[in-house]
Amino acid sequence: MIDEYSNWPFIISAASDRGSVRERNEDYYGIFDPETDELRESRGLLVVVTDGMGGHFSGEEASRMVVEVMGDIYYSEKGESALETLEIAFREANKRVFNHVGNGRKGTAGTTCTSVALFPDHYNIAHAGDSRAYLICGGKIEQLTKDHSLVGEMVQKGLIDRDEAVKHPRRNVLTRAVGLRNKVAPDIHKGIVFENGDKILLCSDGLFSMVPEDEIGSIVEQNDPKQACKKLIKSAIGYGGEDNITAVVIFKSK
Repeated sequence: MIDEYSNWPFIISAASDRGSVRERNEDYYGIFDPETDELRESRGLLVVVTDGMGGHFSGEEASRMVVEVMGDIYYSEKGESALETLEIAFREANKRVFNHVGNGRKGTAGTTCTSVALFPDHYNIAHAGDSRAYLICGGKIEQLTKDHSLVGEMVQKGLIDRDEAVKHPRRNVLTRAVGLRNKVAPDIHKGIVFENGDKILLCSDGLFSMVPEDEIGSIVEQNDPKQACKKLIKSAIGYGGEDNITAVVIFKSK
């Protein structure tokens, strides 16, 4: 099933699939639109994608909790700027997962989190883990976030290239995630200019670990958000579907 959303001036579609191998889907996503025009103008729309760490990390519960807490705190916190509130919501989600899912023990519950707050002319990102945010425009795909993973850091240091990273045996080892410790320091990207025709893709590693980036970019560029999500999921499964797959495509229409 594909969720669709259209308002102010965004067209957003989202889809998630457990893939061909996993027994359950530990990815989660949320699209939040506040109830009042005042909140919409001051906080924008919030989109969150999470990918729970499996096994003993209680990934399914952690990923769901982060999305729900982010949406609640981001719109209920008073007196802070949108950027400050995004970070407050992120840190609070981390604390809730650590305390309530992980029972206050390090390394017990964990999930990635990539969140974007959308405004008509710009967007802010808060991120930890190896889910990704991409910008697709002008026939190019650009990764906006850094992978907080062992392999991601190896790529950033020039020790291996991106093609090698995709199939590296330790590609799933995260160096930063939500809920593993009492505190987390999210990467914050502020005030990224949002041009007409830009598309943003938020996705879990079940997509980009299966489908080549240039193919991801082409699918998003050449299709409306709903069709893009459908084709991205189908493509990832076609390449093996070895992990849960989540894709959210955001299009600024005017």
